[in-house]
Amino acid sequence: MNDTQELQQLEALRDFFIARNEVQLAAAYAALNMAVSFDLPSVNDWEALEFSFNRLFIGPMAPFAPFFASVYLEPEPQVMGKSTLITRQIFEMLGLQSPWQESLPDDHLSLELDACIRLLTIRQAHSSPEVEDLWNYFLQEHLAQWLPSWFKRVRAAENLPAAILITIDVLAAWLAEKIDSLKSTDRRLAHNE
Repeated sequence: MNDTQELQQLEALRDFFIARNEVQLAAAYAALNMAVSFDLPSVNDWEALEFSFNRLFIGPMAPFAPFFASVYLEPEPQVMGKSTLITRQIFEMLGLQSPWQESLPDDHLSLELDACIRLLTIRQAHSSPEVEDLWNYFLQEHLAQWLPSWFKRVRAAENLPAAILITIDVLAAWLAEKIDSLKSTDRRLAHNE
């Protein structure tokens, strides 16, 4: 996958996970279908998908798999924990501020994917040791620490629509590829020392 495809994929994933209705879900899913190298399963009933999406991630009842890192990283599952503030600090290092700062915690999956997009864009334009360190930290010490638990929780849901499952799989594959790449780089550097 080239840099442009990776950014398009991350943007589509970000938009999918922040979608508020079936129209936004459909648009993000169509964009994701354009960004991957295979055909995503078709969706015949977007209203039903929106219902499943809300049941899994939003509510009104307690969501099965909330989008917030702090739920998975804190000793007591909670939103707006210590990890939320760490994510906010990373955003500030990138010169970002959440447009939803007062209404949506910074450790929401879509906001974290937006930070990844920003980091990738900075790395492409002018990488530096500081940017690489921040990228490595964000991937290994943050995303890789909570997303596997979130993936597991989502996959454990009953009657999981194929469109949601494949979207989770695309994100999981991207994260696994990035972590493997960082580990390969670490091994090469260790070998050269």
